[in-house]
Amino acid sequence: MRIPPYHRRPGWQRFFAGVIIGALIGWCIFLYQFGKVHEEMVVELGKNELHIEQLERNLESLREREQEENSDDDFIIEEISIVFENEEESRLSELALYDIEQQAIEELEHLLDQELENVAENRELLVRTIENKRYPANDYEYNLIVHQLTLYRTLELHVEVVPVADD
Repeated sequence: MRIPPYHRRPGWQRFFAGVIIGALIGWCIFLYQFGKVHEEMVVELGKNELHIEQLERNLESLREREQEENSDDDFIIEEISIVFENEEESRLSELALYDIEQQAIEELEHLLDQELENVAENRELLVRTIENKRYPANDYEYNLIVHQLTLYRTLELHVEVVPVADD
C-alpha cells in the first residue's frame, strides 16, 4: 500500500497551507488574549496585595486604639483617602496610580489615630510633605499637587499627578 501523493496537487497544497496559516493566526490570537487576561490579573493581584498590607496596618492600629480605650468624644483620623483629579489626563495605568496612592498613604500613615486638632494645626506642613516628595512609578517620578484637603474622621486629599521635569 502506498500513500497517494497529495503534496503534488495544487488543491491539497492550498488546503495544507491554509491549515498552517490558520493555526498560526489562531496561535497569535490566543497569545494576545492570554496576555491581556494575564496583565489584568497581575494588576488585580498587585492591588490586592497592597490592600491586604494596608488592612493589616489598619487592624494593628485599631487594636492599639482599643487597648488605649479612647473616648468617642475625641475626633480621631481613622482613614486616609486620596482622590486623583486628573486620573484620565495623566494616562497612567491603574497599577501606577494605585502605587502612587499607596506611597502617599504610607507617607501620611503616622497621622492615623491622631487627634483632629493636632493634624489641623499642621495641615500646611502636611500639604508640603505630600507636594515635595517624588513618587516613583513605572521608571518615572511624579509629584502630587494638593488641591483640596478635607479633615474629619477620614483625611481626604484631592491631588493632581504631575510628572517630574528632568533638570
